[in-house]
Amino acid sequence: MIVVNLDTQDSILLRSNDTSFRVLYYILLQRDPRNNIWYADFENKELICNELNISMPAMAKILASLHEREILIRLSKGKYQLPDYFLDC
Repeated sequence: MIVVNLDTQDSILLRSNDTSFRVLYYILLQRDPRNNIWYADFENKELICNELNISMPAMAKILASLHEREILIRLSKGKYQLPDYFLDC
């Protein structure tokens, strides 16, 4: 098991060479902690793109990658959930 701290800029997710894990860091910060839902609206995606200096098409590919790896579960258009087993709150 790997524990990831979100309250520090020294998070293992931010230190990763994999951009999708850096995106995941910001998704975890933006999610609704009560139900582990993240809304992929323009504002949330734009904040992540600006923070990591990536384009919207790159962001779309990263979200698809996280979905394929079953880190994000698509509930509907623009609405994702992180699996319960993925988070230990």
